[in-house]
Amino acid sequence: MDWAKFRRLVDDWRKVAPCFLGDYYPLTPYSLSEEVWIAWQFDRPDLGEGIIQAFRRKESPYTSARLKLRGLDPAARYAVTNLDTPGSAEMTGRELVEQGLQTAIADQPGSAIITYRRR
Repeated sequence: MDWAKFRRLVDDWRKVAPCFLGDYYPLTPYSLSEEVWIAWQFDRPDLGEGIIQAFRRKESPYTSARLKLRGLDPAARYAVTNLDTPGSAEMTGRELVEQGLQTAIADQPGSAIITYRRR
């Protein structure tokens, strides 16, 4: 067993688990089609944080999607982190709600878990 990977996955779970008790927002229309992305958001306004789960399905020709988040404070700044890539970006709530978060998934099928936290 790859214990380092196991520990990383447990650490990731501990980071995101509280968010599943938050507000749920679908970010894409519901579909069973293998050609489209599906994504949703869990937001904890009381903690100023949340997660996005995005899935690129096996027949999707699109390598990225722009996901408009919901429930954020437009005047606040948020640290946005993809759990699969190092580093984070800082964006305003207004940018995340109005312009959306550009999300890329190279694998087909593939997924991404993205966290955000109000600064």
